[in-house]
Amino acid sequence: MPRKDITPRNPEEDAEEEREKGTGMVERGLREILDSVPELILRFTPDLVTTFANRTYCEYHGVRYEDVVGKSFKDHVHPGDMPSLKEKLRGLTPESPVLAGVERTLMPDGEIRWQEWTDRGIFDPRGNLVEIQSIGRDVTERKRVEEAMAFERESLDALFGYSMEGIVFCDHDLTVLKANPSFCDMFGYTPEEVMGRNIDDLVAGDTDYLEEARGFSTATAGGRSIAVEATRVRKDGSPIQVSCLGVPVCLSDGRKFAYGIYRDITARKAAERAMKESEAKYRELFDSMPVGFYTSTPQGYFLDANPAFIRMLGYGSLEELRSLFIPTDVYASEGERERIDSQDCNEEFVNCIERYRLKRKDGDIIWVEDFARYIKDCSGETLFNQGLCRDITDRLKAEKELKRVNRELYVAATTDNGTGLFNRKYFDEALKKEIDRSSRYRSPLSLAMIDLDNFKALNDTKGHQAGDRALREIALVIRENIRSSDTAARWGGDEFILSTPVDGEQALALARKLRELLLGLDHGGFGPVTCSIGVATCQDGDDIDSLVKRADIALYRVKKRGGDGVSSQDGSACSSTG
Repeated sequence: MPRKDITPRNPEEDAEEEREKGTGMVERGLREILDSVPELILRFTPDLVTTFANRTYCEYHGVRYEDVVGKSFKDHVHPGDMPSLKEKLRGLTPESPVLAGVERTLMPDGEIRWQEWTDRGIFDPRGNLVEIQSIGRDVTERKRVEEAMAFERESLDALFGYSMEGIVFCDHDLTVLKANPSFCDMFGYTPEEVMGRNIDDLVAGDTDYLEEARGFSTATAGGRSIAVEATRVRKDGSPIQVSCLGVPVCLSDGRKFAYGIYRDITARKAAERAMKESEAKYRELFDSMPVGFYTSTPQGYFLDANPAFIRMLGYGSLEELRSLFIPTDVYASEGERERIDSQDCNEEFVNCIERYRLKRKDGDIIWVEDFARYIKDCSGETLFNQGLCRDITDRLKAEKELKRVNRELYVAATTDNGTGLFNRKYFDEALKKEIDRSSRYRSPLSLAMIDLDNFKALNDTKGHQAGDRALREIALVIRENIRSSDTAARWGGDEFILSTPVDGEQALALARKLRELLLGLDHGGFGPVTCSIGVATCQDGDDIDSLVKRADIALYRVKKRGGDGVSSQDGSACSSTG
């Protein structure tokens, strides 16, 4: 039987041992608690060396604890946020030991995510910052929601600003907070005159319409949607017929607002009055209609027509029209008649809408839209035709002009003014689609970044106008020597970028070709402007940032070697002599 050690122990040693055990248990317990929380916890020195990271932080970044502690965590911070992070840390003082902010982080797969951090400085007795304790959480989805909301606000502001209806936004006491240009134009005010005014004072003033206007506005402010047609007054006192729509708005916090939407119906109301006044006089109405109306035989002769139709065709009397044979004297071309819509109402008549060209007396050609009715007998034979005919020549011209303007606006929005190539915004959108296509179909995609080496010397020697001409010449060479499937853009300054759906070898060949062609430009006696080109090929998991970064690295490799060459992402290069 073993002998039991009965050597007396020092009570102080026993106490110290128990304290160490207790301290170890507390530290392990604290570590377990920190590892279990969902927040990211990081502790680091002022020079960004990590002294502690909890399990959540390590799992979030896909790293091991031993790979983090004792090393800088700057690789986890977006390069664009590093200066602001350092500046923020310099702001930590014993008097203001806590700071908060939102920063971007780079994930292992290249994704950029947003984190919200609270930093607490730890200071020594002399007030020197020795460590920073940070607690963070991922707020990427919140940021995306905020960006989406910002886009929605911008879209609504654009709709508000360009609406043809006059729109005002008022608070609970009907004070105007916002008004669009259409409202100001409709009532003759400047934006400055509208803001802060009572809506009823603006649209009714000191007139007999004020009481009615106040009743309408009060009902809207009280939570009722109201739609009326009424008379209001412009700033100059002139009356205006409007349709008014009042829309109440109640926010979740109980605050109440109201929208007022106004449409000028003065012209429409005037037309309605004119029609009511002449209802008993059919012929008067017929003769005074601003739209052409006619009746014709199936054989192709006019029976009747109102003055508007006669004027539309440039004739002086109905008798002149009756002498015409419609298929040859009036239709510009029978083959151009286009039936837009047709409806068989019954066996006795057919309604349809046709669009075609007519020939005026003076030979001019006009486009018309004809709301036609073909009256038939019981056997289905056409007895006569009736048509309500509108001259849409100006409308079609306006539509054509609008299309032209839209095309110009699209070009302006997607094109670099200086070179005629696509701009960076368009290229980013196009490249994202190309990367998605490449990933989906496993098809090749390469990127070439082109940086002019001695462009500054050209600007300094020949002037900026010569530099601008050189950029246009270079852009023209690029544009004329790429395929329709390639996309070239001005990246910024004297940098260009090109995406092409080919593999790396083909992209290098294209880059070498462009380099040689650019060397052939004289630029007004200055001589060639050499260039450095970096080529990268799309890989699995690439996004815009990672692909551009590799092309930029390849470009820098050429620059480091003296420029005037081509280099790929794997380091293969073409020198200025190759």
